[in-house]
Amino acid sequence: PPTKLLAAALLLAACGGRDATPLATPDVVLHPAHLFPATGSPGRELAFGPGDSLLATSGADGTVRLWRVANDSLVRTIHVPGGATSVVFTPDGRRVVTAGYDGEIRVWRFADGSLERAWAAHGGTVWTIEVSPDGGRIASGGEDRMVKLWRLADGALLDTLGGHTRNVWRVRFSPDGHWLASGSFDRTLRMW
Repeated sequence: PPTKLLAAALLLAACGGRDATPLATPDVVLHPAHLFPATGSPGRELAFGPGDSLLATSGADGTVRLWRVANDSLVRTIHVPGGATSVVFTPDGRRVVTAGYDGEIRVWRFADGSLERAWAAHGGTVWTIEVSPDGGRIASGGEDRMVKLWRLADGALLDTLGGHTRNVWRVRFSPDGHWLASGSFDRTLRMW
């Protein structure tokens, strides 16, 4: 999809690919459509907001930057204690959720960048987070080899899913929210 191709081009540019050979596949050659201003920190993760008009990037410097895609403008910068490993928008775009090296999940209000709530989520780094399509749950995976489900409204733990033997690097909900996939450094993919 065009959105994913744009994200790939943005990540390429954010990682110093400005002067690099254009990203290419056998069918498509991409040139960055938007080049966001340098931020002083390489990007670790990025996520589009609803409608693809907003982009969130997390940097190694402990910041999450919220951008307006149409004009490459910085809307605000959120300083995440300990640094952010992953960032996602809620489906309604009213909140941004971050995962951290410090083992915490934080929910931020998009309107003013204020912290709404935070909680200790994993024993060690939280490497990945995802908000369910209905906006009611957060899935997370971490250094502790666990996948966890949380209620977004209050941060309550709903379930802990074990079975991976190494760090959990990625969690993703299916578009209908009925399935959760997790991928781990143990080279397994699990469907829950």
